[in-house]
Order: sequence, then structure tokens, then C-alpha cells
Amino acid sequence: MKKIYILITFLSVVSLTLQAAVIYLSNQTAGDSLEVSQMKGEMAILLEENRHLRKEVLKHASIKNIASRAAEIGFGEENEFISLEVSDSIASR
Repeated sequence: MKKIYILITFLSVVSLTLQAAVIYLSNQTAGDSLEVSQMKGEMAILLEENRHLRKEVLKHASIKNIASRAAEIGFGEENEFISLEVSDSIASR
């Protein structure tokens, strides 16, 4: 009779321990799932921002935009030519 009591007690303890482990792992998985969902949301936001920034970079890097900006700050097409001449005495040294 005592062996049966010890066996039942042992199996009860093992069963309770396993149930506690299952509950702990289930909670851990649910927490990880929540974190993954939040990260997916953040990733979608960052991907959208990245697309927007790429469009802005392409817009600002276009040749037309660069040329108009250069003209605004003073660079432009001028018909003035500049030539440099070097005297022969400098070249023969």
C-alpha cells in the first residue's frame, strides 16, 4: 500500500511540474508573439519611410533639379572663355 502512495505522489509531482513548464512556455511564446507583431508593425512603418526617402533623394538628385539649384546660387552657362598661357621661359626650366 505504501508503494502505491509513493507512486501516486511521485506521478502527481511530475504532472504538476510538467504543467507548470507548459504554462511557462506558453506564456513565453505569447510574449514573443506580441513582440514579433510589434516589430512587424515597426518594420512596415520603416519600409514606408524608406520608400519615401528614396523618392525624395531621387527627386533632389535629378539633373534638372541640380541645374536649377546651381543657377540659383550663381553657377550657370556663360559665353566667356578663359585661357591660360604659359611663357616659354617657365616651360624650359
